[in-house]
Amino acid sequence: MQEKSCTIGKFESFHKGHQKLIQEVKKFKNPEILSILFPESGDNPSLFTLEERKTIATRFKIKLSLVPFNKIKNLSAQEFFQFLKKNGYTTIVVGSDWRFGKGREGDVEKAKKLGEIYKIKVVEVKPLKHNGRKISTSWIKELLNRGDIEKANFLLGFPFFTTGNKVKGKGLGKKLGFPTINIKPAKKLLLPYGVYKVYAKANGKKLLGAANFGVRPTVDGKEELLEVHILNRNFKDLKYEKPEIEFLKFIRKEKKFNSIEELQKQIKLDVKTILLNENGGSFE
Repeated sequence: MQEKSCTIGKFESFHKGHQKLIQEVKKFKNPEILSILFPESGDNPSLFTLEERKTIATRFKIKLSLVPFNKIKNLSAQEFFQFLKKNGYTTIVVGSDWRFGKGREGDVEKAKKLGEIYKIKVVEVKPLKHNGRKISTSWIKELLNRGDIEKANFLLGFPFFTTGNKVKGKGLGKKLGFPTINIKPAKKLLLPYGVYKVYAKANGKKLLGAANFGVRPTVDGKEELLEVHILNRNFKDLKYEKPEIEFLKFIRKEKKFNSIEELQKQIKLDVKTILLNENGGSFE
């Protein structure tokens, strides 16, 4: 059987800590990510959909292999190594705090001992930290929940984004002079309702935009929607595409205005703020 190497984990967000594992596993033959698929939880939704994670893996030029948690949840630590051996893995790259096996019985030291038995090399990688705190998906979710997009993106190592299906709007944006692409996100966005500086990506193009995520209280909206207005470009550039929306900066919270005219005035201010910010610095 051909030699294979893998790094193991949920890999929900592909943050900088995950990227460190990916860089290490790429030093070995036929590297891939062995991603454990946990059941989706409404209380703790995933940062990226499975399709989005496949896209990210492609961008990092590594194969993403999926294993449902239910398939391995009852395996002991030793049985898990038998599973790895059966699937041809000869090297695994894991974080120092990795736990495996039923009841999380196995740690890195146990993995190294089992590795000697099953002829699987175990490479330990220390967790990546920022300001003394381990970079984690849960930390990034905390930041997104409070609108700290810039720091979340810093820890991710790339902009947080969403995909979704275009839906037909009522044309209000166009009447106000700010036509929008209306998108139903493919996942629950862990973001406060409000206005964001974004990039809309599609068909090789990356265009600056102003986005509103929320329920549009001024016009009695009820359903969550992501509305994106493309700045300084022809709206048709993305009109017939399925764009990927990158979030770059939180501008302000969504609010209910007293009139459509008041809303229009605020949108003009939002656009001005985003254009002024475009040449600004990044989080450090």
